[in-house]
Amino acid sequence: MNFSHPSNELHLKPEEAHIRILQTSDVHMHLLAYDYFSATNNPQIGLSRTATLVKTARAEVPNSLLFDTGDFLQGNPLGDQVARHDKQNAKLHPAIAAMNALEYDGATLGNHEFSYGLGFLIDSLISAHFPLVLANVARSLGHRPTADRTFLHPYRVLQKTARDGSGSQQTIRIGMIGFVPPQTAVWDRHAVEGQLYFRDIVETARDYIPRMKADGADLIIALAHSGIATPDDPQVQENAVLPLSEIDGIDAILCGHQHRLFPDSVFANIPGVDILDGTVNGKPAMMPGFWGSHLGVMDLVVAPKDSGGWEIRRHQTELRPIYSGVPQSGISDSITEAPEVVTAVHDHHQLTLSDIEKPVGVTRHPLNTFFALVADDASLQLVAQAQSDYVARCLQGSPDATLPVLSAVSPFKAGGQAGASNYTDIGAGPLTLRSLADLYPFPNVICAVKLTGREIVEWLERCAALFLRISQGLRRQALHNPDFPSYSFDHIVGLEYQIDPSQPPRYTPKGRIVSDENRRISAITWRGNPVGPDQEFIVATNSFRASGGGGFAPVPGEKVALETHRQVRDILGDYIRHLGTVDIVPEPVWRFRKLSGTSAQFKTSLNAVERLMDIPRRTLSFDSLTEDGFAMIHMDF
Repeated sequence: MNFSHPSNELHLKPEEAHIRILQTSDVHMHLLAYDYFSATNNPQIGLSRTATLVKTARAEVPNSLLFDTGDFLQGNPLGDQVARHDKQNAKLHPAIAAMNALEYDGATLGNHEFSYGLGFLIDSLISAHFPLVLANVARSLGHRPTADRTFLHPYRVLQKTARDGSGSQQTIRIGMIGFVPPQTAVWDRHAVEGQLYFRDIVETARDYIPRMKADGADLIIALAHSGIATPDDPQVQENAVLPLSEIDGIDAILCGHQHRLFPDSVFANIPGVDILDGTVNGKPAMMPGFWGSHLGVMDLVVAPKDSGGWEIRRHQTELRPIYSGVPQSGISDSITEAPEVVTAVHDHHQLTLSDIEKPVGVTRHPLNTFFALVADDASLQLVAQAQSDYVARCLQGSPDATLPVLSAVSPFKAGGQAGASNYTDIGAGPLTLRSLADLYPFPNVICAVKLTGREIVEWLERCAALFLRISQGLRRQALHNPDFPSYSFDHIVGLEYQIDPSQPPRYTPKGRIVSDENRRISAITWRGNPVGPDQEFIVATNSFRASGGGGFAPVPGEKVALETHRQVRDILGDYIRHLGTVDIVPEPVWRFRKLSGTSAQFKTSLNAVERLMDIPRRTLSFDSLTEDGFAMIHMDF
């Protein structure tokens, strides 16, 4: 349910003025309404469509400011193509070109801006015609945040002229300050270590807000690539909007990172959050989804304070979607694409279309993630084989070379918030660079860690939080917790183990321990033999997971067996080229505990229905088509 409010005409008192704030966030290089993975137009994505909404919103209220809250340089094959081929050519980045064309008033960075390396980031940002702000990232640290030598300007103060209710022109100075999750320091350690330092968002804001006031900011808007989490959430430093809103002097917050909408019912039960009013601790806040799905529109009625400066008297928020059709029905009501964005992206789009069709190999069988959350999966096991092969070769001649090598992999595309088309779906036949990006969308680098059986079981318990608790003897129970992201459900290939969803989960979806007594993982073996608690293994994984990404415990430095700068996708490409033909049938890795008379339901792609009989060791049948375009599948335990 969307709790956004329509922007009805605001009636101003003589002293009041109307400022409109527009926001995009988490575009992730979806600049056009085009899906590079399926090679089809997609009416539900694209900054090119959001741009049309921007023009309409500006025409309604001339006193408008357009901001972006990060994650605009990375996220699909277009972003990869620019990063790979423009590093030596110093071309204008298409995301920056599109944002220049739309005349953004300001932006901050997201964590994924750092994924391709610092040099590429600097080269990309240098052509921006709009100010970029980021307060909690520094090239060198001082004794306090305001003494840091920051990577970008920490804040800027913009001067905006607005006509008040009496018709007089008023000058309002609007400060904007940017923040990114400090966890970026570990998620992208390969790109930033020794070059950049990340501070806590709230600590930084507390130090900078008084300075912004002293510099004349009448109103302060926080551009936070950060979401909304409860105080007891383990990810509260990452999603810090709630404590950020408690800082005196911040007037409104534009947030992102979570790929959610705010206001929305998903945040209804968090203390301090008012989804009807669109506020966090009484301050207007907004989050406009992802991939250009919505334009955030926040209307602020401001008035001068007796003590000087301006204050927000009232506000209203609207989240305007680019698409209002019905998935899978053929009914489509989407916004047209803005020609200036299409033109700005055109050359890079064409280069990407050409580049991603380059051949890599052939697969004898389809590779998809339709059932990756309920069964062993060939697409994941292909990635796992590539990882373990690379790690084993790198460790040859080292003290760890004799240890068994396992491989941890998870499905990045398995439905969820991104919808019923968000699955890897590669048919039997040629594999191309497009296929590699579909199999592994993110530029994570490979690494390996040395863990004991006890530590691996704990890792798997964290993954098993995907499943809701199942009651034995009941039918058609919901299987998956919708708050658990698919990329946190690792298969550890090389082992065999059992998951019992009838037991209470040991972890919450965010990674907090529920109870030390709760256990879902059992019967864990390696090559048919039980795994001992102190038995050592090498686990091939990626830098994001090893550093604690996804709410996992970070692996201590002394347990890291291999660190590299090689991206997993590059390793996967090399592995497929070496094989020539991929002929992979998934080996048994994990299974559910047998629960007689019990069944559950889960969502997947409608394209999966014809393949239900192909899934070994699972009893599956089609149940229904959901309103949001998924196939509902019935599974017997």
